[in-house]
Formats: sequence, C-alpha cells, structure tokens
Amino acid sequence: MKKNTLLYILVAFLVVMNGFFMFRIFGDKPPKGPNPGNFIVKELHFDEAQLKDFRKINDAHHEEMRKISREVKELKDQLFAQISEASVNEAKVNDLARRIGEKERQKDLKLFYHFKEVQKICTDEQRERLSTILRDALHKHGRRKPR
Repeated sequence: MKKNTLLYILVAFLVVMNGFFMFRIFGDKPPKGPNPGNFIVKELHFDEAQLKDFRKINDAHHEEMRKISREVKELKDQLFAQISEASVNEAKVNDLARRIGEKERQKDLKLFYHFKEVQKICTDEQRERLSTILRDALHKHGRRKPR
C-alpha cells in the first residue's frame, strides 16, 4: 500500500508541474525580449512627468495591440482551417484574408497615432530625436542581423 501511495503522490506532483509549465509556455503573455518602450525612454531622457505620461500611453497602446493581434490570430486560425476542407469556399477565404488585412491596417494606424501621442509629451529636442529613431527603425525594418 505504501508503494502505491508514493506512486500516487508522485503522479499528482508531475501533473501539477506539467500544468504549471504548460501555462508558463502557452499562457497569454507579452513576448519576451527587449522592450522598445524602455529604449525610447532611455534615448529621449524623459523626466518623471514625461515618464509617467509615457507609461500610461504605452500601456494603453500595448493592450490595444495585443487585442488586435489576438483577433488576427483567430482569423488566421479560421483561414488555415480551410486547408483541411475538401473544397475551398473562395468567398470565405477572401473574406478572411480581407479581415486580416483590415486588422493589420488597424495595427499600423494605432502605431502611428501612438507615436503622435508620444511626440506630444516631448520637448522640441526630444521630438527631433524621436523622429530620427523612428526613421532609423523604418529603414532597418525587416533586415536581420548577420549571424
């Protein structure tokens, strides 16, 4: 009986640990990596008031972008679920592709207006530096670092 009890405890422990690691891996969380917001704060040398305003603007922006990204993921799941269908419903596929494109357009507009909001809290010198940062980021977009 003691061997079975120990085995049950071990199995329960492994199930709990597996659930924990699955949540950590697949849970709804922002991607890890460098935070562009921290880069902007560092480069523009925001004072405390600007930093407070920036955090507020940035947090709202990230929440909106996460929402749209989830919607894009759902639409893409629906689109690629059509692959397993015997016949392709062209109207449905085109509608899903159009809706995905619309969500991507919304993301671009949200990003544009986010930086317009950031620009409002900047001094003239910071605005110039922000423009330079954005221009450099646009020119480097899509390029990968050599390995």
